[in-house]
Amino acid sequence: MRSINIVFVLLLTAAGFSGCDKFLEVKPKGIVIPEKLSDYQLMLNSRQLTLTFPPALLYCTDDYYEEFDDLSTVPAANAYYWRPGIDQNEKESPAAWGDLYNSIYNANVIINNVMATTDGTPAARASTLAEALVIRADCYFMLLTLFAKAYNPATAANDPGLPLVHSTNVTDKAPPRSSVQTTLDTIVTNVTDAIAALPLTNLNKYRPTKYAAYSLLSRVYLYMQDYANTKKYTDLALTAPHSMINFNDYEDAYAFPPTDMNPQVLWQRASSDYTIPSMMGMQRGLSTLYQPGDLRLLFLAYSFDTAPDDYYYSAENGYSNFGTTFQEMYLTKAEVLARDNQTEAAMNVVNELRKYRFKTDAYTPLAATDKEDALKKVLEERRRELAFRGPRWMDMKRLDREGRMPLVERRVNSTGALKGTLEPGSKKYVFQIPARVQQFNPDMQLNDR
Repeated sequence: MRSINIVFVLLLTAAGFSGCDKFLEVKPKGIVIPEKLSDYQLMLNSRQLTLTFPPALLYCTDDYYEEFDDLSTVPAANAYYWRPGIDQNEKESPAAWGDLYNSIYNANVIINNVMATTDGTPAARASTLAEALVIRADCYFMLLTLFAKAYNPATAANDPGLPLVHSTNVTDKAPPRSSVQTTLDTIVTNVTDAIAALPLTNLNKYRPTKYAAYSLLSRVYLYMQDYANTKKYTDLALTAPHSMINFNDYEDAYAFPPTDMNPQVLWQRASSDYTIPSMMGMQRGLSTLYQPGDLRLLFLAYSFDTAPDDYYYSAENGYSNFGTTFQEMYLTKAEVLARDNQTEAAMNVVNELRKYRFKTDAYTPLAATDKEDALKKVLEERRRELAFRGPRWMDMKRLDREGRMPLVERRVNSTGALKGTLEPGSKKYVFQIPARVQQFNPDMQLNDR
């Protein structure tokens, strides 16, 4: 049926409701239809609502190094070279877009139906709804950083953002793209509306809490360059009980606490591709930022003696985390302080984190001479600490809009051959709406590439 649009393609199979006009009215044989509060709470633990991070958000960053065949058109290669479309396949659900809208669909199932359940307490129903709102907002935000322009308050009301999907009827026509401003306003509103009903602690780190909501708002407002609200929600996130891992206390990264028990993880988001970031190549421009004695490079990456390039090595127990962390919050706090010309305070925050990352006898506190020097040092520390952790593409886009991103090149380490470039201010910072989405939605507004 050609009216079925790509926003929902593959979701019929994923949700198991291909024969239903209304989600809760028919019970297909062998299919479990959520009816009780506990059913919706179990959905919050599902793969669709926990493994939401798209690998494309790592492939396109200046942290990643790889050598792809010139003819390769796999999503990793397309994202790596910033080609117009991440996924050119018109026959399958598109990379990043398809998975994230799948997660949005599942979140909408909860949002649209959980308050009608009759079991459980009103508070428990409201909390379940709130968790789904936060997850959906995060999915929208990741989609926005891939498929829309960086936020510019002067143009955001007209720049095309995302189709904001609320329905769970898979035969509905896809809504038109909302503006970047409307998309971000919706993200912020969903999260702020959720906060009152969210718990302070939850069953596991995948499940949203008040602090997780604060940390997501910190990230979103930083992207929007709204530093007053960034500070507000960063400070709120940092009121959560936490501690930092001292790398000096461990022989290697294998001994770190499992991700779900890691005290540095604020809100866990994982990827359905469990192999990332293990063995992802590291650009020399990143590896050279690590100073002698910095245990992060020793523990989290190594160089092959027989190869000229560095490799990132994830030694985490369990799924790698691409959600928010307390170290991200500290670095965001330091950036806001630096931008506010509070140079010494910014360096104090950075040094409070750095001292846990260096060999004890190799650690030297950072100092800055002025506002610009402080900001430069904070941003470099942010890149070192958060490498392969998720926010780098978001950072690249917002910094490029400020004129702070240099030319990024894709070169073959062994030969120096230039394979691709990402110029400052380039339209390549926005990926095109996927081919399969265009096929099913020919009237959808495309990006200017």
